[in-house]
Amino acid sequence: MTGSTPQVRAYRWVICACAFLVLFVSNGMTLGGMAVFDLQLIDAISAASGTDVSVSDVKWRDTIMFMTAAVCGLGSGWLADRVGVKPLILVGLALLAVGNLLYARVDQLVEIYWIGAGMGVVLALCGLMVNVYLVSSWFDRQRGLAIGLVLAGTSLGNAFFPKLNTWMISTADWRQAFEWLAWVPLIMLPVAFFLIRNGPMSAGKPGSGKTNAPPRVLNGYSLGQALRSRNFWVVAVVAMCTFYAILGMTTNVFIYMSKSDYSPQVASTGVSLLFVGGLVGKIISGHFAENYGRKMILLIGLGLMFAGGVCLLLAISQTSETALWAGLVCFGFGWGGIYTLIQLLSADLFGMRSLGKILAAVNILDAAGGAAGPIVTGALYGVSGSYFLPFAVITGLLLVATAAASMLDMRQAAFVQGASTQPA
Repeated sequence: MTGSTPQVRAYRWVICACAFLVLFVSNGMTLGGMAVFDLQLIDAISAASGTDVSVSDVKWRDTIMFMTAAVCGLGSGWLADRVGVKPLILVGLALLAVGNLLYARVDQLVEIYWIGAGMGVVLALCGLMVNVYLVSSWFDRQRGLAIGLVLAGTSLGNAFFPKLNTWMISTADWRQAFEWLAWVPLIMLPVAFFLIRNGPMSAGKPGSGKTNAPPRVLNGYSLGQALRSRNFWVVAVVAMCTFYAILGMTTNVFIYMSKSDYSPQVASTGVSLLFVGGLVGKIISGHFAENYGRKMILLIGLGLMFAGGVCLLLAISQTSETALWAGLVCFGFGWGGIYTLIQLLSADLFGMRSLGKILAAVNILDAAGGAAGPIVTGALYGVSGSYFLPFAVITGLLLVATAAASMLDMRQAAFVQGASTQPA
């Protein structure tokens, strides 16, 4: 890192670990961990309201959550560019604890929609975008590896919490499980308060104390310049299509496997397998991207996701257990690589000058795809009575993402081999 001190170079790995833990908790509890409660929520709300609640009714919660995260992402991106991310993370963790306490008391469908909106605020404040900004502001070289390691927190969290939540539901009941979960973000609050500092390349004030980071002029694209570039829209299309695919799959695979007569423990293993594959993909893709190029690794990740989608279609059409597990592994592994590359490309292509705003703009577009994924996948299942059609839509969108990714122009990157340049 240009102008960095040994203290900065050492402390950035502490920041990396903190961002990992924040994503482990925030994404694991709001995404993968939440899916195992869906059947309990459907039964409880149906009994309380006297009406039949469908899968798509509950999945509207996820759509509301991601749309709220997209809208609030504009504000969090603006704040990250001005004051740094630490206050945002602290507020987000506190809201996550409150959201879980409220979930323990729901008995109406509208209540989970309101809580879903609150969880969207949580994702905007302490989710993916904010933590990518934090790590990017500390790392210049080795940024791909650092982002991959941090994003592994989302996979580990989404692999861990489904198993934990399933166990808690079987041990006590789902309402008690939510009350226990509220303690997790509360425990994280002091860790974030004492250890997280704004980075030396952050537009906010660098954290005081041991880092002694020198002031730095931030280079890269303005938001307007980014919006006028082809690369921005390539990244946006890839993000929209893949986030639809990722969230459509991860929020429905538990129900798909449950409806296919797998036990809840086996179905939760299927969810966890997706995220374990994502964990491996995130870490190694960040490393390989440093050595073999961002674009090539992105295309390989998309190819693996597409292969996973095809295997899952074969699993449904031929009732093949082998194809099911192979599909989950390929889909998760490829998704992890893409997840890392989209964040890495945003920092590399556009620089740190207005990264918060640019990440927020990308987040609005990918959240539109992500918000549609759970509800459309659930609705298509409701219409067709099978997951073949919704999974076929997911597989088709991955082809669109691959075509878009092939148009990426790395010659226009603001970051090239460790040197930041101002775009013409």
